[in-house]
Amino acid sequence: MKVDQINWGDDSAEHDASLMNYFVRSTAFTRLTNKSKGVVVGRKGSGKSALRKALEQHFSDHQDTHLISISPSFNHIKNVLNANMTGFSEEIFFQHTWLRQIMLDCLCKIGHSAKGHYATESLEFARKVSVELNKTSKDFVENITDILSSVKAKAGSLGDFGLDLEKELRNIAEVDSLSFHLKALAQGGAKFVILIDDLDLGWNNSDVSNNLLLGLLAATASLKALSPENIYSCVFLREDVYSILIRKTQHSDKYRNIEPIRWDKKTLVDLLNARINHNRHLQLLDRKLDPFFDVFPETVGTSYTANWLIERTLERPRELIQLARYYTEQISGQADAEILKGSEQVYSNWKLDDLCTEYSNQYPGLIVIFQYWKTKFFRGKYHLKRTDIEEKILEIICNVALNEKWFNEITNELDVQLLLKIFYEVGFIGDFVQGGAGGSKTFYSFKDVHEPIFEEVQIHPCFRKAVNTVVRNSSNNNSAVPLSSTDNAIDEPAA
Repeated sequence: MKVDQINWGDDSAEHDASLMNYFVRSTAFTRLTNKSKGVVVGRKGSGKSALRKALEQHFSDHQDTHLISISPSFNHIKNVLNANMTGFSEEIFFQHTWLRQIMLDCLCKIGHSAKGHYATESLEFARKVSVELNKTSKDFVENITDILSSVKAKAGSLGDFGLDLEKELRNIAEVDSLSFHLKALAQGGAKFVILIDDLDLGWNNSDVSNNLLLGLLAATASLKALSPENIYSCVFLREDVYSILIRKTQHSDKYRNIEPIRWDKKTLVDLLNARINHNRHLQLLDRKLDPFFDVFPETVGTSYTANWLIERTLERPRELIQLARYYTEQISGQADAEILKGSEQVYSNWKLDDLCTEYSNQYPGLIVIFQYWKTKFFRGKYHLKRTDIEEKILEIICNVALNEKWFNEITNELDVQLLLKIFYEVGFIGDFVQGGAGGSKTFYSFKDVHEPIFEEVQIHPCFRKAVNTVVRNSSNNNSAVPLSSTDNAIDEPAA
């Protein structure tokens, strides 16, 4: 096949018209189609939006199921967070705003399209809602504006309602009336599936943005109580955002039944194979059971290629596809290990920038630290003992000029351990543990439940080129692992 003509798909699942031609069905997808989970959690690029798009297609084919997909745009969220929210930032305010938004969306959907055996009074109510709102509910910003205006006209601020706060918010948002009719329709057999995604757009880790999302989680829990069988909502959240939210609520036990998105070696290779086969089809070639080696060499150095590729990701599809794209865009003939190795530098630079963007709200300016590392620790080791890594971190604390609150707190206290934990949290380093029955292993935060001890650490392979670590020839334990293996541990290269 013509490898240089491969189209690996759009980076954004929403804009990938061919996504369903090569979507890889997982156990997570199966559980969600069975409506057994209400929150999907995954890191940036892990495939949350692709999963949501697949669920949209799955549920849209179900008779009597009304699909509501809510994806607030960046500008919508920004407008909310930039508004004058003084006194209106509480979780309970956003809970009722979300309830009104979602229930109006549901009633508009059924009111526009439903016929037949549903409760007559409630169906007529839904039809009136649909007509009044021109078949489409107001957007989230409009709903918040309406509720804010009503609150200010009635009391001035939320605090002025005192103990009647929840009662007054329910009245203003018309929650009781909307929920009565929605529940009646659900009890009559109408099924509603509500998928809510893109919530990290505009999120900035402020109290307002966190309460906005905590209000959503509370709202979806309330909706489920109306009709557990026929009203199903699923919220898609970035993993780091979810972790912050759980630490900020007293009701974390309600939101623990999540579906974490995880990939292993086999499913990641399946993803590449599905996209290669799609391109074979476009090039009028037959699909193959295992077309991997039509595109990639069998080995890179002493490592099997699949292992080499996956080692250089944080086990997320977007990273793997990006590395594959850099490779195939440079190739002009057959699979070539040297071209694949050569693509690692530009990919590693991209991945480091991507990491800093991912954590720009928690740790703004993180890229400045890595730029310092890249120049000051040029050709340093990627495997470091505690004294070595602490020495580097202390030098960073003393010399990097970064005027951000999180970093100022570290520098004021000379808190080497905290910056070390941040490096581990974001995935830049892993905790290398010697010995034991299973041999040595490097634990990374994105895949292991592990309490790091930091006696020895390793810079993750996907960042080593970007920060100019030493390149050394090594016999990798992965060379003994066949392509079909499902063991996705990242092994320690021998010296």
